[in-house]
Amino acid sequence: MSRLDMDEATSTQRGKVHGPFVLENLVCQTNHMLTSRGVFLGSNPLKYAMPLLLLQMAAIIITSRLLYRLLKPLNQGMISAQVLAGIILGPSLLGQIKGYMAMFFPISAKINLQTFSNIGFFMHLFLLGLRIDASILRKAGSKALIIGTASYAFPFSLGNLTVLLLKNTFELSPEVSHCIHTVISLNAMTSFPVTTTVLAELNILNSDLGRLATNCSIVCEAFSWIVALLFRMFLQDGTLATVWSFAWITVLLLSIFFICRPLIIWLTQKRSVSVDKTNDIPFFPIIMVLFVISLGSEVLGVHAAFGAFWLGVSLPDGPPLGTGLTTKLEMFATSLMLPCFIAISGIQTNFLKIEKSQVKVIEAVILITYTCKFLGTAAASVYCKIQIGDAISLALLMCCQGVIEIYTSVMWKDEKILDTECFNLVIITLLLVTGVSRYLVVRLYDPSKRYRSESKRTILNSRQRNMQLRLLFCVYNVENVPSMVNLLEASYPSRYSPVSVFTLHLVELKGRAHAVLMPHHLMNKLDPNTAESTQIVNGFQRFEQLHQGTLMAQHFTAAAPFSSINDDICTLALDKKAALIVIPFHKAYAIDGSVDHVNPAIRSININVLDKAPCSVAIFIDRGETEGRRSVLMSNTWRNVAMIFIEGRDDAEALAFCMRMAEHPEVSVTMIHFRHKSALYNSNITMGQETEPSECHLINDFKNYSLNKPQVHYKEEIVRDGVETTQVISALGSTYDLVVVGRDHDLESSVLYGLTDWSECPELGVIGDMFASPDFHFSVLVVHQQECDDPFAVDYSYKLAVSPHRGGDPRVHPRFSVEEGYTSVDLHHSR
Repeated sequence: MSRLDMDEATSTQRGKVHGPFVLENLVCQTNHMLTSRGVFLGSNPLKYAMPLLLLQMAAIIITSRLLYRLLKPLNQGMISAQVLAGIILGPSLLGQIKGYMAMFFPISAKINLQTFSNIGFFMHLFLLGLRIDASILRKAGSKALIIGTASYAFPFSLGNLTVLLLKNTFELSPEVSHCIHTVISLNAMTSFPVTTTVLAELNILNSDLGRLATNCSIVCEAFSWIVALLFRMFLQDGTLATVWSFAWITVLLLSIFFICRPLIIWLTQKRSVSVDKTNDIPFFPIIMVLFVISLGSEVLGVHAAFGAFWLGVSLPDGPPLGTGLTTKLEMFATSLMLPCFIAISGIQTNFLKIEKSQVKVIEAVILITYTCKFLGTAAASVYCKIQIGDAISLALLMCCQGVIEIYTSVMWKDEKILDTECFNLVIITLLLVTGVSRYLVVRLYDPSKRYRSESKRTILNSRQRNMQLRLLFCVYNVENVPSMVNLLEASYPSRYSPVSVFTLHLVELKGRAHAVLMPHHLMNKLDPNTAESTQIVNGFQRFEQLHQGTLMAQHFTAAAPFSSINDDICTLALDKKAALIVIPFHKAYAIDGSVDHVNPAIRSININVLDKAPCSVAIFIDRGETEGRRSVLMSNTWRNVAMIFIEGRDDAEALAFCMRMAEHPEVSVTMIHFRHKSALYNSNITMGQETEPSECHLINDFKNYSLNKPQVHYKEEIVRDGVETTQVISALGSTYDLVVVGRDHDLESSVLYGLTDWSECPELGVIGDMFASPDFHFSVLVVHQQECDDPFAVDYSYKLAVSPHRGGDPRVHPRFSVEEGYTSVDLHHSR
């Protein structure tokens, strides 16, 4: 055996030594065992720290990713997959192979993996704290206070009462009794970061249930912090050292909020001014402060994650700090290092060591605690008059646990508070309860159920039944505003036909944990999103001032994950009784007409809104950039509008909207009616037989408009197939500023023959997809009328209310409802 082989064989020596209380493992590691010399020189890489750490990381990340893909149909999260990866790689499964643990997870390598993973964990806790709005506890309503309190009090009190009863029935050893009390306090927890993570993964963070669960979880977590603090101060050991420890921890927290927080905010403001970039942050100074606070926590005897978490809580959530730090740290800390930390809990789990005679008692107490938590949350929810289905879903969400509870379990195991058997039961039960709860929540709770009704609000019904036209405009950035205002102007708000418009600024949730949907005037003025929202609102408010008494507007901002922000759109449309939702197309066009960029997330939003909206939906393809019409106050706004009519309820809805545009004295509207050539040769087929009666009436009304108004035109195009239809559409050229078309048509129609074989954007329909081509240079509005169970059912709750003039202002039309709370703007004072 060579000298190198001898060094590698004897690089690690392990033995038992007498510790202060029990026998401890002593591991002796040879120096200079960091990097391998290479297999070509006969060196074994697994005997060295660096290659072994890289192998462990790769095995954990790959295994957890594979498990996540397998468990995704069951709605399981990444945390569960990472714990299962540790269980598979640990002694419970692969560890049963002889020599496996000694080779891949030797005791000498444990400290390296734990150190590396703990750095990722306290960075992850810093990011979780950074996403928390510290004022959310003050905003929690009475429902959240009652439910959050019950969610903690029921399992904690009834669980401990169960232990007292068991002590009289079974002879529980002091170790088992102490273990059970610890487990009860752990199971009673519901962590705010864990709850928001689960809600985001299930795409219900911005739903009604998600917002309530968010508030309840932070109330429940506040109680767990208070109980843990009292336990540490008075019940564990009332020594003077404990009092001093608590005092110094208080000093640490005060220094975080009154020294570190102002310092970081000042550095951020100074940085943004010096580099003239509002979103730029002083990254390295913030990291240095993070390391100093984490070091201070370790010096005071608490985990580094404690100081990191509260430093994150102290800083403002959202942009620029929340967004910037999340962008820079999340991939490194959460995706690379945190899986190792979570997997360690699975690696330390050993199912084969569950041998304690009283293990059934421990597991029974764990299940009783979860049951009390579920029943207490559900009972409190029902008491707060929440529907039983939503109450059950909320109770299941409050039973979900994750990274915080796993960290607490690992920490208590390392501190010998939990023994191996109890730790194994805690991890196994946590996985099962969380997995089952997530699966049931998806099956029980559907946020779109409140949008479903027998009737769907439409422009056609609004027109036929003298109902107020209400429009919801969704906006992503300032560039969307000018063309949206042009569309609003073309809809012709007048004194005898006023319009109510609601604008919704859609912001992707980054750097904060909780979703936001609120009126613009209630937004935090220091939030950078508020600045952009203000620019958007100013554009619409200027137009509102120019149309005083004929148009009223309300402005909202929604910050949520783009995967579920469609719920905010539908919620606002339902609450405001909108007849039409206008959403931007996911492609942006450059000035030369080519596609500038594509946003797949916006496309998913559009598809979800089309599927779930409580009213009609229009996808707006904005090409205002190519026509130079980008200013709200420019005179060269839309003057020529075309409407493509083939057949179907979507075309009827689009025609009803164009009928309103036809009333505008300065807008020329042309209806192009496509009819098949066979209609000319078969005298038995009239236009009334080709189309539905309601469509026929609309067409006749438009014809009458064209006879009385010179700017309104009706044209018939006789075609034989889709080829001739395409030729007519291609000949439109740049004549029009806006083309309105219905989304769905009869795919068996001869007019569309040959056009239905392929479509790049099916959400636009056959004709709309054709107009999305860069060959056209005008804006397009693709209208879709939602299907309903009863086509004759109408929601009369938004019928025009007649109210007296407010304040004697003759400019405010009496057809605006007093319930809307609109306030008139005095143009003379506004200048």
